[in-house]
Amino acid sequence: MKRSIFHNEPIIAIDVGTTKICVLVAQAISADELEIIGIGKTPSEGLRKGIVVDINKTVYSIKKAVQDAELMAGCKIDSAIIGISGSHIQSINSQGVVPIKRSEVTQQDINNVIISAQAIPISEGKQILHVLPQYFMVDGQERVQDPIGMHGVRLEVQVHIITGSISCVQNLIKCCQIAGVQATDIVLEQLASALAVLSSDEQQLGVSILDIGGGTSDLALYYNKSIFYTSVIPVAGNHFTNDLALGLCTTLEDAERVKKEHGFVYEISEEFDKNILVESIEGTSSKKILLTNLTRILRPRAQELFVLVNEKLNSYEFKSFMPSGLVLTGGGSLLEGMQELAQETFKIPVRIGNPGIKYSLLQLLNSPIYATGYGLLLHALKKHETLLKNKFTHTFSKRVVSRMKSWVSDFF
Repeated sequence: MKRSIFHNEPIIAIDVGTTKICVLVAQAISADELEIIGIGKTPSEGLRKGIVVDINKTVYSIKKAVQDAELMAGCKIDSAIIGISGSHIQSINSQGVVPIKRSEVTQQDINNVIISAQAIPISEGKQILHVLPQYFMVDGQERVQDPIGMHGVRLEVQVHIITGSISCVQNLIKCCQIAGVQATDIVLEQLASALAVLSSDEQQLGVSILDIGGGTSDLALYYNKSIFYTSVIPVAGNHFTNDLALGLCTTLEDAERVKKEHGFVYEISEEFDKNILVESIEGTSSKKILLTNLTRILRPRAQELFVLVNEKLNSYEFKSFMPSGLVLTGGGSLLEGMQELAQETFKIPVRIGNPGIKYSLLQLLNSPIYATGYGLLLHALKKHETLLKNKFTHTFSKRVVSRMKSWVSDFF
C-alpha cells in the first residue's frame, strides 16, 4: 500500500443515523482514494428523525459500533468526523460584497467576503453548520468558481448557508464524547452522500440527490459544481416499516424484515399473488399474507415521499437545473421499485447511487446504505488536501513575491 498523505493515520467517519450507527475506518492511499480497513455497524437506539432523544441509548450504540470497527481495523478510535441530519436543519442563500484590498484577489479577500455573506439574522437556538460558496464575481463580471489572482476592486459571493439546532448539535457531540470519540468536524449528511455517489459531470450540469434514511430523507441540488439547494423531508424508511406493522398487524421487527426481503412499491402483478409468513403482533404465532398486500401498503408512502420532493422542486422551478436527473441513495432507495416509481413521478432520469468503493475488504460496502459514511471520509480527505494546498500556496507565494518584488513594483 502507498504511503498515506495522513502519515499512516487512519481516517474515521461515524454516520449517526436513526436506524443504524455506522463507523468506517480508512487509510488514504492517494489524494483522492481511500482504502476501507474497518467497519462497525449496529442498530441505532436513542434517535428519532435524526435527533438524539435518549443519550444513554445513543452512547451505547456508538460505543458498540466503534468497538467493532476498532477490532476489524486494529487501531484505537478516539476522534472522527460525524454526519448530522434531522428536521432541525434549515438552509438559505446569502450574498456578500467586499472591496479587494490590493487590486488582486487573495485568499484573505475570499475569507472576508464569505464572512460578510454570513451577516444575516439567525433564528434563536440555531448555529451555522456550513457556509458553501456557490459562485464569485469580480466587479460584477462573469460568475467564477475560483477568483484568486483576478484583478478588480470589488469581490462578490453568493453562498449557501446551512444551520442546525444548537442543542441538537451539542447533544450529538456529547454522545460521541461520552462514547470516547472526539468530533473533529460535523457535516450535513446529504453533502457527504453527494461526494460519494455524484459524478463531476452530474454536479457540473445539474443534479439532485435524495438520501432516504431511516428518520428523514435529505435532498440536495447541485449545479455548476456548487450546492444550490438543500432540504429535509420528514418521510423516510421508518414510516414504511410502521405502515407495514399497522397494516399487517405484526411486530416492528418483523415488519422491517418483510420490508427488506419482500417489499415492492412500483406495481402489483400476478407474480406477487403468493403468500409469505408474517409474525402476529403478539409474536407467538405466524400468519400468511399476500405479497400484493405489501405493495398496497408501501406504494402510497413512497408516492407521498416523492410528491413532497416534487412539490419542492416545482415550487422553485428547480427541474430546469437538473438535466442529469435525480439520484436516489440511502437504505430507503433499496426498496424494490423506488427507481421506477420516482421516474414515473418526476418525469426525469433517475438512478440508484452506490458509493463505488474501489478499495475495501468487503464488497458489500458498495451499497447506498454506506454512501453517507464513505462520503464523510471523502470530505475529511478533501478538507485535508485543501488545507495542504492553501498552506503550500501561501508559502510559495510569499517566496515568489520576495524574489520578484523589485521588477513588479513598476506595475503598482
